[in-house]
Parts: sequence; structure tokens; C-alpha cells
Amino acid sequence: MNALEFITHLQGNDEFSFSKDENGDKKWWVKCKDHLVCEIQCSPKGWDVWVYGDCIGGHDSAIDENIKEIAWANITLCKDCGAECAPGRHKTVFGKGFDNVCQSTLAFSNPETDTLDCLKIIVSVIKDDVGCIT
Repeated sequence: MNALEFITHLQGNDEFSFSKDENGDKKWWVKCKDHLVCEIQCSPKGWDVWVYGDCIGGHDSAIDENIKEIAWANITLCKDCGAECAPGRHKTVFGKGFDNVCQSTLAFSNPETDTLDCLKIIVSVIKDDVGCIT
């Protein structure tokens, strides 16, 4: 699955809203009830997905261990870039706490099919966490 297929998958869910970055970049913001869920950016080098949330799936112990491991392997640590999150925050992802985490909790660069399947589940969990179920 490529970026366009992932975006199409997200667009198939009416609870998500999309906005394109106003600077003309190939960047899209994905929100659910005004809550930023993820950011998707395409570049000549490929594409990236940044996932946002202070507590992702903290209540859901039914998530497969493989999904948790993929998420935990993609935690974004603060690099003190000057953003409002510096020097990083404590965040919980599927019941495991992490310190010094960037405002974009998870980052995926050129995700492969298995990682994209995980990413779909993570985005769905965030949607449920923020009460976007209709």
C-alpha cells in the first residue's frame, strides 16, 4: 500500500476530516472532531506518517502484541527542535509509558504493508479514544 492508498483508506471513514497544508507542500492533516490524529507528507524520498496523541490505546489490552511492538518501535523521541513539546513529554502507548516523546508520538517513514496494517489499527484506536464513533 502506498500513500495514496492509505489516504483513500482514511477517506473511507466519514469521521476523519482532511486539510492540505497551505504552504503547497504535499502534506495533509487528518483530524477527528478537531483532534489531530496524524499528518501525512510525501516527498521525493517517499512518504511519512506522524501520529499524534498523549495516550494511545491506554485502555485497550485486546490489541495484538505485534501491533504494540510495531508502535513502540516507532516512538518519536524529542530532538529539541524548538517545538512546543521540548524537552519532550511523558506519553503512554498501549499501556507502556515513554519519556522524552515528541509532540508527534509515532513516526513511520515509507511504511511497508505490515506496518501500514498496524498504522490503520492505531489510527482507528485514536479515533475511538477521542470519541469519534457515530
